[in-house]
Amino acid sequence: MALFLGLMLAKKNPVRKFGQMTLNLGGQALEYLKSDPKGIVRNVARVEWMNKHHASSKGWVLPPWVLPQSDEDRDRFRGSDRVQDIAILHSTEPAVLPLLVHQASALHGLDDVLAAAQEDGALVEDDGNILVLDMGDEYMEIQFVRNTKAGKFARFVVRELRTS
Repeated sequence: MALFLGLMLAKKNPVRKFGQMTLNLGGQALEYLKSDPKGIVRNVARVEWMNKHHASSKGWVLPPWVLPQSDEDRDRFRGSDRVQDIAILHSTEPAVLPLLVHQASALHGLDDVLAAAQEDGALVEDDGNILVLDMGDEYMEIQFVRNTKAGKFARFVVRELRTS
């Protein structure tokens, strides 16, 4: 009986069943930008650019390497304080989770793409906490490429493939 009680009280770590995305019923789920030899391509209709703490207060579930929630997370992900700004890319396809971009090189390249879109007439709103670029009925096809053979700190190259 004691063995059974001990097994019931043992803390179980959840087993990951899906890929790189947040699954939390208490918040809004995100897919994470990751390396892929073919690149990641998204048809983006809306981009939200904000501080990670503001994103969390809006209900977005951020991974612990971006926004640690516990002392254990802070000890494990010591470099998380370098990440302050994030971007959330909303796809034109409703079934596709929004994409979280937090890597510095990806944000730098995305900033260049968004600046060009703004110069071409894309609507940008700024309420002091969040920058929103809304393409309206149109979208941008954005590609994130990273040389997977160049190591852990290889830079992302961001390109706009097409505006529709």
